[in-house]
Amino acid sequence: MYDRVRQDFADALLGSRESDRSQLLDLKTGLAAWFSASCQGRADSAKAEQEVRGGVGSLGRDEGAHEGEEVGGATGGEALDQEDIDAWNREARTWQLIARLYQHVPLLSDRLSRQPAAELEASQGSSSHPYETPLSSVQRLLAQSPGLAELELVRTWLSEYLGEYVSVVEVRKGYRPYTRNKIRSEKRTGSNKPASRLNEDKIKIPRTQSLDPDAPQEVREDATYEKALTRALFEYVRAGRLLEALDLTRQADQPWRAASLRGAILHWRPGCGDDEEALDEPEEATGNRNRLLWKAICRTLASKSGIEEHERALYGALSGDLQSVLAVSSSWEAHLWAYVNARLEAAVDKGLNARAGWWSQGATDTFPEACGQVGAVKLNELVVPDALAIIRRANTTETIGSADKGEINRELKQIFEVLAQTESHGVHEQANNPYAVVQRAVILDNVNEFLMHVEQRLLDMRETADPRIYARLVRFFAHLVLFLRRLQVDKPPSDVVANSILRAYVEVLEVDGAKDSLVAMYASALEPESATQSYAHFLKLMPITATEEERRAALARASENDLDVAAVARMTVAMIFDELIPMMPSGLDPEQPLLPLEAPLSEEEICLIRAIDWLTYDESTSEDVILQSNLLLRLFLVSGKVNAARQVLEHVPEHALFVLDDAQVAEDEKTEHLHWKTFFEAYEAHVQFSEVWNKRTTTMGSDHARQTSRHAFVQALREIVEMAQEKMEEVLQMDWLKIQVVLVDVQAERRALELTRIRKIYIPELIFRLHFMLLDSSEFIPGNLAIALNLPNLVADEKHKLYLDFISLHGNSLKQYLAFVRQAHLESFDRLGTDSFKAAASAPTLLGAS
Repeated sequence: MYDRVRQDFADALLGSRESDRSQLLDLKTGLAAWFSASCQGRADSAKAEQEVRGGVGSLGRDEGAHEGEEVGGATGGEALDQEDIDAWNREARTWQLIARLYQHVPLLSDRLSRQPAAELEASQGSSSHPYETPLSSVQRLLAQSPGLAELELVRTWLSEYLGEYVSVVEVRKGYRPYTRNKIRSEKRTGSNKPASRLNEDKIKIPRTQSLDPDAPQEVREDATYEKALTRALFEYVRAGRLLEALDLTRQADQPWRAASLRGAILHWRPGCGDDEEALDEPEEATGNRNRLLWKAICRTLASKSGIEEHERALYGALSGDLQSVLAVSSSWEAHLWAYVNARLEAAVDKGLNARAGWWSQGATDTFPEACGQVGAVKLNELVVPDALAIIRRANTTETIGSADKGEINRELKQIFEVLAQTESHGVHEQANNPYAVVQRAVILDNVNEFLMHVEQRLLDMRETADPRIYARLVRFFAHLVLFLRRLQVDKPPSDVVANSILRAYVEVLEVDGAKDSLVAMYASALEPESATQSYAHFLKLMPITATEEERRAALARASENDLDVAAVARMTVAMIFDELIPMMPSGLDPEQPLLPLEAPLSEEEICLIRAIDWLTYDESTSEDVILQSNLLLRLFLVSGKVNAARQVLEHVPEHALFVLDDAQVAEDEKTEHLHWKTFFEAYEAHVQFSEVWNKRTTTMGSDHARQTSRHAFVQALREIVEMAQEKMEEVLQMDWLKIQVVLVDVQAERRALELTRIRKIYIPELIFRLHFMLLDSSEFIPGNLAIALNLPNLVADEKHKLYLDFISLHGNSLKQYLAFVRQAHLESFDRLGTDSFKAAASAPTLLGAS
């Protein structure tokens, strides 16, 4: 399933390549929306799987539960499952926040560039016309204040999340039914209970007034329901679902409470709006004209300690009170909502007051008596002190309610600092959740600084974090970088930071064995050099068991993702060589014989040989095939690995040989490659001789059949010996590997040294093999003995100076060869007697021998 999420993210990126900015930022079909939907789908699937297994997913979670917390008694794997669900949900919400805020950015920039005077006008309290309604004024205020508009977006985002945790409460018809039934029962039975009771102040209150909403409740069932109802109403209001709260109060037969909540609706009347042609305008005025008075009363209710806490929080949420809402908040998101709501409501109130509209109310305005028990009041008598004063800096001269974006950001930063130190309900732990930290950075508009911090800690995260968590976070960070790049924001993450994060994600894909298409796609997002390096690293990690079709297709992915195929192939080979060549022996042990051609190869040798294949899939790297195969041939032959060297030549395709005529290939490299081909033709010819020679025992005998078989054997032996002799003599007489190498660097010096060492190993080897081939075959082809006796003339010839190749740091094998020649002469005496010298003199002269 996690692989599916990766593929979904990749598909989203591919699908949005041609999208413009508005399409990328669409809240339903945009790139971030795709990311969010993928994460949410994974969370839903994980939850469903958990429920099927009988886990805790079906028990639900309170909004206060946070990551790492056991829920519903879950332990072990169940707790891990719940953490996984939480992580997916948090990431989905983070992408939603990113989409909302970045969707606002271009609009914000446009307003700042085209309407610099509008914000100044708004800060000075001027209105577009004298009859503008409070609703229109608030809309204008948000339009002219980018900071407040973003604050509203954050509150809406938090509200949607917290709305997932609205308590379920039954709809109970009739107000306080248990109390009402009790009163009726007392009246019917003529109970002797006193008609009144004493309240806390020892004042008599008629017992029949217990149905009064302001009267204390004595029946436990009704009190329990009232508490559940007010909690649900508060959570509806916090979720931004005021109309649903109003419906619930009406269904619960509490219209008076619905009326008290409707005061939150801003006043509007037809004919006073900006859009006079709107077709959906209501025919009558709506909303609360005296909203300032209503909010003052709500704040007063929120500050009353005798009222049930969720009812206090209900009116505190509507009026922007902080402490009453914090008292019932048990998660980081809920605490943040309380602060943001208080900050936004304070700013809106200040903005409305500054506009001095026809609906404005002064602090000293007196409201007429509404109830005989209350009397007339002044507005300033109902206003409570500023609730956000606790988070303001001591030296600030700004007042709460400022619409300045910089000031709002500073206050938000202080809010986050307060949350990081709030220990109740583990809020400070939730504040350190990676996604909460990201959300903070997005809200404070310091994503670049955050990504710099992430880049600096990548290595530490990889070593200390759980691999699953590390992979998930790196995926998120990588796509955040790509999202910002795709948006072409004014200040994108630096290339260094972006490349480090993207490279880390490519490494995660490589380790997890992701598809080559995914690796190529994300590697291509790096800078050209880094992209080439990253995808080459992925190709390097492909198993040696991968088929040629799979390897060819993987390299082709580079072209599909706008990578330089030739550069990727070269880098892949370089990486493999850099890793494995130091592990290879650097020379041949004098006591160690050359490996036979059929000897098995080690895994490292196979990897090195197959590395050449990466250069054979594209004609533009044909020259590199020659250069790198020459390098490998020297590496293997200098250590006696003839079997591996021959495999290298077999991996060089025919089309690569055409570049030998290309002027771009250095002449010495051309010559070297041709010398290798000539050498192995001679070496393999001797191997073929050995195969034929080993069949000689079946040709012995005197009967006719065996004589026929012997004749065929001798004929085959004569042909293979002549061919092998010709090819081996060709190597000996062509100044094999005597190549003029220009010593321009260390690599050139090493190459020259290797060529010399290889010649000193294989020239004597070929001479020994030729000598014994001729000597052994002389049993059936007598003339070959004379040729073997004539071979020392070629060795001693000053034209080729083959005798010098017998002398090396490890000794002088010329003595051994001369001993073999001496033994051959002794054998010739046994066969030819005194005519052996004559036979040698009359033997065919070797080419190049004087």
